[in-house]
Amino acid sequence: MLLFLFHQFMFLIYSIDPKSGHRFLDKLMDNKKNYTQNTGKFGVLSIVCVLSFGWHPANAGAWVQKPGNGEVISSVSYHTGTIGFDDQGRQTENIQFSKLESSIYAEYGLVKNWSVITRLAVQQVTLIRGNNVDEGVGYAASQLMLKRNLGEVKSWVFAAQGGLSIPGSTENGLDLRLGSGGAEWEVRALAGRPLRIAGFDGFVDAQFARRFRANEVPNEWHVDATLGVYPTKQILLTAQVFAVRGDVAQVDGTRTLSSTKLQGAAVWFYNQRNGIQIFVVKPIAGRNIIVDTAIGIGWWWKF
Repeated sequence: MLLFLFHQFMFLIYSIDPKSGHRFLDKLMDNKKNYTQNTGKFGVLSIVCVLSFGWHPANAGAWVQKPGNGEVISSVSYHTGTIGFDDQGRQTENIQFSKLESSIYAEYGLVKNWSVITRLAVQQVTLIRGNNVDEGVGYAASQLMLKRNLGEVKSWVFAAQGGLSIPGSTENGLDLRLGSGGAEWEVRALAGRPLRIAGFDGFVDAQFARRFRANEVPNEWHVDATLGVYPTKQILLTAQVFAVRGDVAQVDGTRTLSSTKLQGAAVWFYNQRNGIQIFVVKPIAGRNIIVDTAIGIGWWWKF
């Protein structure tokens, strides 16, 4: 819990006053021996997360950040569920699942038409199936991606993205035990455009991806879609669909995976560079996944 609190505390310091954040870290590193003894390896890694604020900002979607500009989204979410979709897509598996997650998602404009993206997450996870207990605390899979603007056609913006997922000590996939799995690669096509929705400014974004997985775990197709609308200049409302379809499992010990999740979110931009987000996520269909409900809050920082 201390790591979750430190993670979010440092984000707030940086979003309000980056110089104060640097001064805090300088003092922290002057006493790094004592700090490491008190917090262990997770405390050291959380400093790495905080330092990423200096060069990784974020804006998910087909739009690429301008050089030197970006955005960071830091969020905390709680997930819980008592049932799962079985291999036939029926809700028959009785389970006990809970997860507390603190994450940072960031995008930064490197040079013209190129952005770098990263996502880091810390989790506390418990999954109980009958007499089997799988639990852990630590870093989930981390992502590092590059996105390239491919141009515009009328109002549409097109981009391509490639990325690497590095396994952690907790969740590395919807169908894997905690801490298992290997490095995974992904290629993604993105398209988006601004819209007028019921007289309000808005946008639509669609993404199509192929993920190449490790250790003979079936590869996956991903389709993500987002519809956003600004009912006021300070409020953004979004509705999203995240769909995953895994290839048919060919190896004993692996499973065929599918998942369709819906997310609703609202963001209040209380000044030009900061916002507060609330969101809810729920799966509506799937195969060999947990039927969990997630609620969360996030902080947005633009620069």
